[in-house]
Amino acid sequence: MLITHLTFFGLWVMYYALHSFLALNSTKAKVPFSPRTYRLLYSTFAGLGLLFVLFFGASLESSFIIAPSETTTYLGLILAGTGVLLVKRAFRSYSFRGFLGFKKEDNSTLHTSGLQGRMRHPLYTGTVLLVAGYLIFNPLLVNLVTFASLMIYLPIGIKLEEKKLLEQFGDDYRSYQQQVPALFPNPFKKASGK
Repeated sequence: MLITHLTFFGLWVMYYALHSFLALNSTKAKVPFSPRTYRLLYSTFAGLGLLFVLFFGASLESSFIIAPSETTTYLGLILAGTGVLLVKRAFRSYSFRGFLGFKKEDNSTLHTSGLQGRMRHPLYTGTVLLVAGYLIFNPLLVNLVTFASLMIYLPIGIKLEEKKLLEQFGDDYRSYQQQVPALFPNPFKKASGK
């Protein structure tokens, strides 16, 4: 069982590494596709790759790391539901069709209002809550591997994304970084933005 879970962890590492590599501006500059076509291909790869890793994990025989209870069930559902709502709300600032590559993205505006006025990466925050909630709801070793993989990758993914945003928006983004926390809002601070 340990070998299969290590293999699963390895699949997450490969997925995140490819995901990040393909998102780099230097990688995008070397491909013979328009930005929109590349985004569509990238989204297709990301979606199919994610499904493959998740289906592999679902096929593994795994044991519970703690005994499930009513408390873990309800707490897990609350966290996961909050994560889903956060991701849904974060997408209000973006075009979902543009995000997937079905239409040209408008990357000329730095979004700093709404959820982005409270946290710089609400999509990541929602994902963390969703995965943590699912782990608590269904506390299997395989779900712990998924959560641990995400938590290991997250600082790397944020650093790479913020490097691109600093290149694109310069001092505006640097100022935004100083005012707004990355993942979890300060409940005592008023939201920035307009």
